Amino acid sequence: MTEAEIRRIVAETVDQTLTRLGVDTEDPLEFQRDLQHLREWRKSVATVKRQSLVTAVGVITIGILGLIWLAIKGS
Repeated sequence: MTEAEIRRIVAETVDQTLTRLGVDTEDPLEFQRDLQHLREWRKSVATVKRQSLVTAVGVITIGILGLIWLAIKGS
């Protein structure tokens, strides 16, 4: 088997595998844009999770400080 035949077999195998995974091998730039969109989506979800955690901690902290203030004011 020559190197050219091996390269052809590998290229066909990779092409078939990517096609079965739903990747349009005729337009690799479109696939790259899809992956970029997924990366941006993942980062935005992580940002929302982080902001939600910061907000929850802030609300709990303010609630506890409010209770302490009411306890001090009421005594």
